[in-house]
Amino acid sequence: MTRKEIREQVFILLFQREFYGEEPFEEQKETYMSTKEISEKDLQYIEKHTTDIMDKLPEIDSLISEYSKGWKIDRIGKEELAILRLAIYEAKYDEEIPVGVAVNEAVELAKTYGADGGAAFVNGILGKIVNE
Repeated sequence: MTRKEIREQVFILLFQREFYGEEPFEEQKETYMSTKEISEKDLQYIEKHTTDIMDKLPEIDSLISEYSKGWKIDRIGKEELAILRLAIYEAKYDEEIPVGVAVNEAVELAKTYGADGGAAFVNGILGKIVNE
């Protein structure tokens, strides 16, 4: 899988967690991952990346709340929220991924999965966070 495809799988898992909640997440993750043809190496990376992001959620959500003036976390669309969480993790905590790549890929995900205006919203929030 390419990095882009892996990132998309991580986004989908983060979205599922947000949509279904924490309790059934492990079951949802296993069900979803069993439907994909993913190498063991990629599967391990996806699961580790997803877990690492979820471990940092309090810090990531604090940044989102701080920079999304007028938007509480629960008002942000689930797609955009999952994309923001992924991108902020990559930009702030993943040294392998350049900040510009994290932002650009987040905007592309928002264009594909987000609501109308979602890409601009994601880009605006990420721009404020990474330029700080």
